Formats: sequence, C-alpha cells, structure tokens
Amino acid sequence: MWIRQGLYFWQFVAVLVLPLWVFIAKGILGSSLGWDLLLFVFLCPLLAVSMLIVVGLTVARKTVRATRSVSWLDAAVLVVWHGAIITFGFVDTSWVVVLIVVSAIAGFWTAIGQLVIETRDRVRGVMAGFDEAARADRSSTTRSAPIDDGTVIIVYPSETRAEP
Repeated sequence: MWIRQGLYFWQFVAVLVLPLWVFIAKGILGSSLGWDLLLFVFLCPLLAVSMLIVVGLTVARKTVRATRSVSWLDAAVLVVWHGAIITFGFVDTSWVVVLIVVSAIAGFWTAIGQLVIETRDRVRGVMAGFDEAARADRSSTTRSAPIDDGTVIIVYPSETRAEP
C-alpha cells in the first residue's frame, strides 16, 4: 500500500521534475547541436502536459482521492513510464523513446478506462438505491377504496345562447 501511496504523491512532483530532467540531461548537457535544445524546448512541455492529463484522469476517480493511492495498474504504468523517462536522460536510443510514447498512451487509456468503469459502478449503485427506495415506497403505500364526498352535479352547456 505504501508503494501505491508513494506513487500517488510522486506523480504530482514528476509533472515538473521529469520534463526538467529530460531538458537538462538531453537538451543542455547531451546536445551537440543547437537544434536539439530547440527540439527539447517544445517536447518537454508536451511531456509535462501529457503527464498532467494522466494525473488529472487518475485523481478524478473517487477511490484514488479517498485512499490517496493509485491502483496497481496505475502503479505499473507509472513505474514503466517514469522509468523510461529517467532512462532517456542517460542513454540516447530510440527504443527508450518508443517506450516513453507507448507507456504514455497506455497511461492515458488505462486512466480513462478505470475512470469510466468506476463511474459506471457508482452510477449503478446510486440507481439501485433509487430502485430500492421506490420499491419500499410502493410496498408501504396501502390503497383504499375511493372516498365518496357526496353528490356530483354536472352542468352541460345548452345549445342556445342568449343574444346581447
């Protein structure tokens, strides 16, 4: 449980730290061309925004907010994704970039999937509660015979009208 809670808090810090790590490690220290630095000026904010979107989708789930811990699926995706980003600062290979992109896409879709499933289950629970309340209300209501309030007088309109 402490691993999942640690990852819950780490994902907020990682939105700022990991893109900055990539920018410093690759853009400034590992760059032999000025164009690399310009490329990382655009890519690092894109990385931060994608991480922020995944964090927002993860925190949107009530169970995550209540327990202040991510699910095991979230934890696995975050470890792979953040590990690939940290590795990218040290090595310059294309498979790490592919792993970052694939894990970012996986993180996005798993966060959406878990949010949809949790929301669906919560809505079903609320609807079941409404259904039980309606059934209890119908069973507790006793129907009696109609009340006779007395004589009813019906006045039909006449076919002739008085002329003014």
